Amino acid sequence: MMALPQSPHPPATRSTTPRHARRGQSIVELSLAMPVLLLLLLGTIDMGRAFHDYVQLRNAARESAGYGAHFPTNTAGIQTRVTSHGVPIGTTVTVHCTNCGTSGGTATGTGTISVTAQRTFSPITLGFLESWFGMEPMTLSANATMRVLQ
Repeated sequence: MMALPQSPHPPATRSTTPRHARRGQSIVELSLAMPVLLLLLLGTIDMGRAFHDYVQLRNAARESAGYGAHFPTNTAGIQTRVTSHGVPIGTTVTVHCTNCGTSGGTATGTGTISVTAQRTFSPITLGFLESWFGMEPMTLSANATMRVLQ
């Protein structure tokens, strides 16, 4: 009869700790890691929301500056363009026109119109971040400038 070759690894030994004593280990690890994982998840969601709001502000400012290039004296219409573009509630709009002369209701000169849209962004995780890290709501601002068309 042939002898079987010996394995280079020693035979597996059983742990000296009973199985029932290790049963709660994973629950303890999960309870320690869960707050950190949730904070990372909520922080990622907040950054995505802030980026989305900024893109909306930027697009709304550009859209309204384009409207203002054609109608520089219609400040209410320019502001309406910003708010109707899907920006969040609470957005303030500032319109500034330089060298915007009009004659008979049409723009004259080579002026520029500048539209600024601004809002305060408050993250979901603000309560935790404010108490632990001193973070406050942030201000998002977008500006667009265009030449007045004659």
